[in-house]
Amino acid sequence: MAAGNCLEGFLFRNDPIYGSRLSIKSERLEDNFARSQSLKDKLDVLKNGTYLYKIRDKGMRGINLYKRKYWLDMDNLLLRFIPHKENSKVPGCASTQGESHYSLMEISEVRTEFSTDIFNKISNKAANPKYRKISQMTVFSLIFVPESNMHELDLVAEDTDTRDLWVDAISHLILTLRSLSHQKEYELYLKNAFRKADENNSGYLSLDEVKDLCKLMNVKLQKEDMEYYFNKANTDKGELNNKDKGQVLSEDEFLNFYFKLMSRPDIDEIFEKYHDSNQGEKRISAASLIKFFKDEQKIPLSQEECLAVIRNHEVTDNKTSFTKTGFRQFLIFSELQDVIDPIEKKKVRDDMTQPLSHYWIASSHNTYLTGNQLTGESSIDGYINALKLGCRCVELDCWDGEDGEPIIYHGYTLVTKILFKDVVEACKKYGFVSSHFPLILSIENHCSLEQQERMADHLVNILGPMLHRGEPDQEASDLPSPAALINKVLVKAKRLPPGKSEEDDIDDDDDADDERDDAKKKKKVKVAKKLSDLVNYIHAVHFHGFDDQDAKYFHMSSFGESKTSKFFEDPEQARAFAKYNCKQISRIYPAAKRQDSSNLKVIQAWTAGCQIVALNYQTDDRQNLFNRAWFSGNGGCGYVLKPEFLRKSSIKYNPSKLNSLDKNKFPSLTLTVEIVAGQHIPKPNAADNGEVVDPYIEVKIRGHYDDYANDENRKETKVVKNNGFNPDWRETFKFHLQVPDLALLELKVKDHSKSGSDHHLGSFACPVRYLQEGYRKAPLFDYSGKDLKPAHIFLRITKKFEN
Repeated sequence: MAAGNCLEGFLFRNDPIYGSRLSIKSERLEDNFARSQSLKDKLDVLKNGTYLYKIRDKGMRGINLYKRKYWLDMDNLLLRFIPHKENSKVPGCASTQGESHYSLMEISEVRTEFSTDIFNKISNKAANPKYRKISQMTVFSLIFVPESNMHELDLVAEDTDTRDLWVDAISHLILTLRSLSHQKEYELYLKNAFRKADENNSGYLSLDEVKDLCKLMNVKLQKEDMEYYFNKANTDKGELNNKDKGQVLSEDEFLNFYFKLMSRPDIDEIFEKYHDSNQGEKRISAASLIKFFKDEQKIPLSQEECLAVIRNHEVTDNKTSFTKTGFRQFLIFSELQDVIDPIEKKKVRDDMTQPLSHYWIASSHNTYLTGNQLTGESSIDGYINALKLGCRCVELDCWDGEDGEPIIYHGYTLVTKILFKDVVEACKKYGFVSSHFPLILSIENHCSLEQQERMADHLVNILGPMLHRGEPDQEASDLPSPAALINKVLVKAKRLPPGKSEEDDIDDDDDADDERDDAKKKKKVKVAKKLSDLVNYIHAVHFHGFDDQDAKYFHMSSFGESKTSKFFEDPEQARAFAKYNCKQISRIYPAAKRQDSSNLKVIQAWTAGCQIVALNYQTDDRQNLFNRAWFSGNGGCGYVLKPEFLRKSSIKYNPSKLNSLDKNKFPSLTLTVEIVAGQHIPKPNAADNGEVVDPYIEVKIRGHYDDYANDENRKETKVVKNNGFNPDWRETFKFHLQVPDLALLELKVKDHSKSGSDHHLGSFACPVRYLQEGYRKAPLFDYSGKDLKPAHIFLRITKKFEN
């Protein structure tokens, strides 16, 4: 396969380099490749190859490093290397004439930092001189698809630039190769629909069966149009199995029939704007595609990159230019046309070396619950599911259990109980599957001293070196960074106050729900020294006001949603709250009245810089949609760097009305969103039956009060009657955003009803900071987070900053 066959039109974005620069001393590559913006330049470097160190665990002989030259073979989509002389054939990879290789097609993921078993072993042996030169800033791992039966490939580059070069290039190639399978996935979707409609398993569908199937798929055509497309697809009209083939479509013919229906006037108009005339045939050349990417998508691509895009998606044998069909295939099926940059979803891009208080942290409330707060089930699955979704702060509501074993459940209710130690085991196993940045265990402690000591023993014995131990640095002024706490677990709980012993009573009102009865609010508790000693950088304390002179940088307080709302009612309190969150961590949790596990409104707290805004992950609602969107970027690692005005208390900012930001430094933004068209809008609740929908879209801006409260930032499209297959809107809306760093775009697709309420069909949400400009497709999700493939909205996005 030629090199161009595996490349897409990607623009590389350089990330800030942080941490130590050099792990293994050697000659550095020329600095110019680190500044390269072209995929071609990066691939040219890697075609020539660089030296990398492969790490292998030799069992009793320990972990060894082998220096080898690796390079990309783009013609055959291989990662080649010259094996070590002691091991000319590496298990799991092919070998030819002294060279071995791995298939790029079999790489599923690129990981950075210490994120595999071998690198975890090395991080736990950092004191060993043999491993001191291995830095998390120069390591990366290639993870292979399960069916390859291959172990991960752990590598160390000679410097951070070289590591980033390999990580960027292979990450882009993975996405490119994956995007080539999207049309195959779509064809599978259509084949499954065909087989479901073929109730007698004949392998054919009659005209009436095709009509019924089209209705199920939200396609409504006039009778004559349906017959026209049916007959056009019916290419084989001979007799088969004594059945008149002239009246039925085979599976392949049905696919042809369906693709004929997918004409998109909106895409046709784009094609007409950019096509060339080549001997009477309209096609988009590489030169015209360069113009399309430059003018519309705001991405400068080279000739080679555009030819690669064409080769990947053109359906005819002439793959030097796009036909209308090939161009449509690219816009509809390529993952690279998503409204969110796919690399943003896969790669950590934020500077992760700032204090923990400078990040929003994905957080769960009453993580153990799978239902409501009074009679629901407690389950380990609640923790596993939240951790797999990238949650980095989970709650453990701890009470005395039988046989001296602490339990977790919602006290004074009928919910079921689970063992504390089983939860800790689950956190150990799944805590760093989706992210390698620190996991916070938020412990609400109702246990006796004896069972608190048991809790401490479980934390130490089960988590081992994962548990971050030791006293906080009293001389420091800021919390450590996520990068400094890779693969570490932090305990958030109370500590014994200075001069107090575990026999002394202390106030337990920092976590008291501000809407519970006063009798349950104020009480005295005892804290075991064993457990107290495990608390360091997330030390839960009672909130004594924003001007508390005794507050330490590692002190954190919890606030119920009603108390939080009161802060916003007073502009001075709101401003003080935002400043507080620059240095210290705050946790916001739902009110006790939310016994149905409904969620508080998350965005308001985020606009004040609150780091831990705890949600009931088990609830399928709009707030969880926003939460998933907020943390969808930065590689989905569960940490998102807050904007500068939420990190520096010296910057004038108010999360309440009149944000007060200096517009020269933090300009406003005009966001233009054209709702162009839709594709495969589902029926309510993704049902197979029912009438064809009449869709329309609510378009809203969420974020700072100045933006959310602006009625001009709430729009609605017209209703398209009887068309969920490819509704055409082509309506343009302008939004003037005062605080774009905190803005989120929400699209909610609904089915217009003449009687009763309009049904929710699917939603999309995305922080404005992640929106890519140009013609883009926004996938639709339900409130549970399920991707309603292949449903999407086709958009045109433009951004313009204004002082």
